[in-house]
Amino acid sequence: MKKSLLLLAFAVVATVGNVKAQTTWDFSSSAWPINAGETSATIKNNLGLVPGPASVVNFAQIEANSASNFPDGFSATKRFKLNGGGYTSTGVNTTPTQRYVVIKVNGNSLVKVWYKNGGSGDRTLYIGTGSAILTSNTHPNSKDGLLYTYEYVGPARDLYIYGDQSLNLYKITATNVGTTILGVNDVKKDMKATAYTSGNKVFLANLESKNTQVNVFNANGSLVKTMKASADTNFEINAKGFYIVNLKSEAGEKSVKVIIR
Repeated sequence: MKKSLLLLAFAVVATVGNVKAQTTWDFSSSAWPINAGETSATIKNNLGLVPGPASVVNFAQIEANSASNFPDGFSATKRFKLNGGGYTSTGVNTTPTQRYVVIKVNGNSLVKVWYKNGGSGDRTLYIGTGSAILTSNTHPNSKDGLLYTYEYVGPARDLYIYGDQSLNLYKITATNVGTTILGVNDVKKDMKATAYTSGNKVFLANLESKNTQVNVFNANGSLVKTMKASADTNFEINAKGFYIVNLKSEAGEKSVKVIIR
């Protein structure tokens, strides 16, 4: 009998120990007063907020908005507006460069996002690592209140939340949250370097560094060319199709989608 009670006690302790504390960012609360948005990378209430380029001035806008049609019955009085996508028209959805939220987790974490589309048509919410998409959710309209749940399993890391277009966030929760610290790439200005094509040539322009690493990937994600560039230059790719040109230097990192026709 005593042995059974001891085993039961150990089981209860183990269960309690495995329950990780939950952190809540409720944008209707007084911790998030109405404002016009953030113009520089910052951390508020342990949530990393990264507008990106200097031209972005309305990311993380908090405004009054009533919403009560979420599937769990949650009701909101304010919303957090991304006011645009997490990457530019020449960027890629795996690598957010603007208008994204960062959460540091210490390992396995249950993440929930209450949100609505910021306009008509299909729009996608992404949760990723900053260089890869972990999960996504696409929804066709802005009327529905959405509750998206993702169970992250893995080591401690930063999780990035962003959209392909404007989304409105109402609440975020996550378990096993650490102390969010923005990285170097989060606070750097948008890299000026770019890539474009003409015929079968890829041109690199506005390189700010004499030590720029250039990696070119095809549509399947395979590396097809790697080089270092010290000045504006060009090179040939003979196979037609879509390519991703990744530029990385002390000035920052940027991925550009190009087409060889």
